[in-house]
Amino acid sequence: MKVLLLGSTGMLGQALYKKLKNKQMRVITIARSKSDYNVDLIVESEKIINIIKMEDPDIVINAAALVNLQVCEDYPEKAYLLNARIPSFIAEACKEVKAFFVQISTDHYYIKDGESKHKESDDVYLVNEYARTKFAGEFFALTYSESLIVRTNIVGFRNKQNKPTFIEWIIDSLENKKLIFGFQDFYTSSIDVYHFADILMELIEKKITGIINVASENVLSKYEFIYRLATLLGKEKYVKRSKMNPLQSVKRADSLGLDVTKLKDILVENSIPSSNQVIQKLVEEYKEGAFREL
Repeated sequence: MKVLLLGSTGMLGQALYKKLKNKQMRVITIARSKSDYNVDLIVESEKIINIIKMEDPDIVINAAALVNLQVCEDYPEKAYLLNARIPSFIAEACKEVKAFFVQISTDHYYIKDGESKHKESDDVYLVNEYARTKFAGEFFALTYSESLIVRTNIVGFRNKQNKPTFIEWIIDSLENKKLIFGFQDFYTSSIDVYHFADILMELIEKKITGIINVASENVLSKYEFIYRLATLLGKEKYVKRSKMNPLQSVKRADSLGLDVTKLKDILVENSIPSSNQVIQKLVEEYKEGAFREL
């Protein structure tokens, strides 16, 4: 089985690469650097079509995206090229080679309903360029019938100089005894990359298509998530409550909880983790050396 993995050097890409290799799959990687194909997908987006046709993979996983909200607002054309145009090219090429296409999407679609869990069929609210371009990417991916669109909020470790992930920022702040102010009015059902990778492998093996939520079982505020993680590290005194700034430069979705009922009905080999299990897994990986301070 040959898999073409876009965004292989990112947080999710690294985890998926290890999982795929452990399953004895042949993995061809695409990223800006340190991959089998070093491609700047914003500048050279059309190259992806030729690469897919030449490699003729069984599966294409797109884990590449422009996720920085401010950058998406400042450079909407770049956000569109990476978050929407690339999925359209992948879908077109996958049709020709009959490859299964996995598009990693987002949960950044819901507002003003607190801890609510959102089904795949619920209305979405496109409050910024990131949400608009990721939703367009879903639409383009769905032009190909053998596509799986995964809505999710993934957390983990990446170990890239000057580009800490959310979890790396938390741990670095706690270990350096810096106060963290966690939003108590921002909600997610984040899942760690390790549980996510296991679940995604099962979905791929079952050739599930359409849109599906992959998230933790329950929804937490960002404050509660950080506080529980800090507690496991004995650093909870450094976590304080705060609220989102209504005057922030980029409007954000704030109620990102996902309903995983559809996923639960599909899974046989894997179970959906609770938020506590997600946090425990992250702390375990940290203590085993997953986060190397750079």
